[in-house]
Amino acid sequence: MTKFKLWISDIDGTLMNYDSSYTPQMDELIKKINKSNTKLVLATGRMFMGAQFVADKFNIKTPVVCYQGAVVRTKDEILWQSLINNELGKEIISYLREKKVHTHIYTNDILYIEDDNKEIMNQYCNGRGTTYTYVKSFDEVNINGFAKILGVINDKKIMQEVKQDLIKKYSDVLTIVQSSPIYLEINNKNASKGNALKFLKEYWNLADDEVIASGDQDNDVDMILNAGVGICVGKNSKELYKVSKYHCKSVDSNELVDIIESLVLCE
Repeated sequence: MTKFKLWISDIDGTLMNYDSSYTPQMDELIKKINKSNTKLVLATGRMFMGAQFVADKFNIKTPVVCYQGAVVRTKDEILWQSLINNELGKEIISYLREKKVHTHIYTNDILYIEDDNKEIMNQYCNGRGTTYTYVKSFDEVNINGFAKILGVINDKKIMQEVKQDLIKKYSDVLTIVQSSPIYLEINNKNASKGNALKFLKEYWNLADDEVIASGDQDNDVDMILNAGVGICVGKNSKELYKVSKYHCKSVDSNELVDIIESLVLCE
């Protein structure tokens, strides 16, 4: 019998491509996991509806970790959360406006934008089970804490400039990480996939060595560090590659499938 009682995994770039496609082998693997004694938990930067959309697609019944680890919840109940307070969130919005960064804010499980760029929003929402609400100004929104603020930045130089500015000023109160080449994720300092995993380990009374984790970006590093075994998919993050025990070339290589079948399903 496997020692792993929990497999926690990022979605985009790990279980699926960024266009939400996935291999038949991954589909079969998840069906096997669902029938096994090992829980599969999705841990993603997606908002709750986008995370739950994937969970429903694969018939996964466990809670989801969403908003980059800011929220752990089921369809009916928030189990754990760590939000950006209103005042701090508004400061970040003001800075991103100055930098002309396309910005998403997430509050009350709704995604709001004030720049209705169809190309960006179609890329973000299509195939992900995600909707959004356009407002003329974020000032119109009744904010009840921010689960996440997202900057969409296509220019590498501007991405690095904005990321470093925010880290320099807010690293003591915020977590600022890239989840893809164009997405900059901004969360409460305590909101991370690693802290969400810590909560789940306590919730289910699991030891580190009973957990296996997989991801592909910088935002997955602390999740890997809080698991017994880490798997890095692709080479998008040098740090993640360094701290992971196993490495996969890409989503489509099915190497992740092979590793999970060997270590978790013992096939």
